[in-house]
Order: sequence, then C-alpha cells, then structure tokens
Amino acid sequence: MFISLEGKVAVVTGASRGIGLAIVQQFANSGAKVVASTRQTSDELESLSQSHSVLPVVADAVTESGAIQVVDNAVKEFGKIDILINNIGATDPRQGVGFQEITDKEWMEMVEVNLMSVVRSTRVALPYLTKQGGAIVNISSMIALMPNPVIMANSALKAAVTNLSRSLAEEFADKRVRVNTVAPGPTRTAMWDGILPDDPNEAQSFAKNIGISLGRFTQPDEIAALAVFLASDWAAMITGADYIIDGGLVKTIH
Repeated sequence: MFISLEGKVAVVTGASRGIGLAIVQQFANSGAKVVASTRQTSDELESLSQSHSVLPVVADAVTESGAIQVVDNAVKEFGKIDILINNIGATDPRQGVGFQEITDKEWMEMVEVNLMSVVRSTRVALPYLTKQGGAIVNISSMIALMPNPVIMANSALKAAVTNLSRSLAEEFADKRVRVNTVAPGPTRTAMWDGILPDDPNEAQSFAKNIGISLGRFTQPDEIAALAVFLASDWAAMITGADYIIDGGLVKTIH
C-alpha cells in the first residue's frame, strides 16, 4: 500500500545512517519534504538530498541550540512542520557493567542523548505542529518493555521516552497533535556488523536463539514504513500508542 505524505514537512533527527536514514528515504519517497538532522552527514544522506526534497542540517539536536537550529531551518525552508520523528539515541557507554559501576556522569550522558533530545526537539517543534495539527513519532525500543541489565541505562531511558510520549499524546490531543512510539527490536544496522552472521541460515539460528520468533532481525526500512504509517492520515485515530516491531521477541515477558 502506498501512503502519500504529499504536502507534508517532516523533521527527522539522527538521520545520517541506520534507522534514521531509512526513515528519511521512505518519507521522501512518500512525497514529504524532509529536514534531516545529523551531527555529521553521510554520503547516503547527501545523495538523497540531490534526488529528493531532503534538506540535511548539520547540528547537534541533543542540545537546545541544536534543536532550535534544526526547526528554524525547517520553517525557513518550507514554512511549516507537520511531522517530527525523534530518532536520536545511544546505547550505554560501558555495556555489561553492573548497576553499582555506572557513574553519575554516564547516567547523565544517557539522559541527555536518549531523553532530553526528545524533550528539546519536541518543545521547539510543538508551536508549529499545533498550528495545523500534526504527528510526532518517537523511536523508542522494545527494551523499554523488556529491560536488559547489560544495557541498564538505555533500557530505563527508553521506558522514559515511551512514558513521556503517552503524556504528550494526552496533553496535545486537543491541539490535533498525535504522539506515538515505535519500539524496534534488534535491527540489522551497522552496530551488529561482526556479530550477526552473514550466512542466512546462521543468522536465522542466531535470531532464534535470542528469542526472535520470526527468525530474523528487523530491517530499517520496516521500521521506516511503520513511522510513515503513524505519521500519515491513515493513522488519524491513533495516539498514545506504542508499536513493537521485533519479530515476536517481547513475548518472553508475557
């Protein structure tokens, strides 16, 4: 099913690679004008900007000034904002250490990147989204529901993003701004290079062994397709929802 976002202006943070880049690609293919925020651009993003209505903005959208810069560029170039995709995120700086070993500094780094990036970009974009109504899609994670002590801080902060999204959905419903989260499971991005086997049969066994019922990792374009749907008029009656896309992994907590 083709979903048209013709006439819409979307801001995507964390847009240069992986899930963010796939979201930019699919939004552009759906007809949206896309402002792609990134701390450092990529060849793939630059190529998209040559063939589609994509405006890369190099800024650190984790910070308040960076978030303002991105939104200001979007409004200056396209005159409005209809859609915000908060995709910035990072995993724990020291994976696998116990709770007692995670320092305050490391906790605050995770708070800044995973939570405050959503707070700041949302706060700056909302005055424009409320003018005509719109959609916010926050990229959370299935670890918000199935916390992993190996990445304890990341798990806690993704849960905070999911909770925040529900509160925003309630507060801004009267302003016709819908807020939903997408919670991916393990996704085939560069972070799994050298870990996930290249051989399809071995990759399937790997996925099954970690509990993914469908026997494979999610592809970034599958997450992007879900984000397009939630941002579109097809999802006009969906807000405050959390969509898990993990091949059945979260079943293990039920």
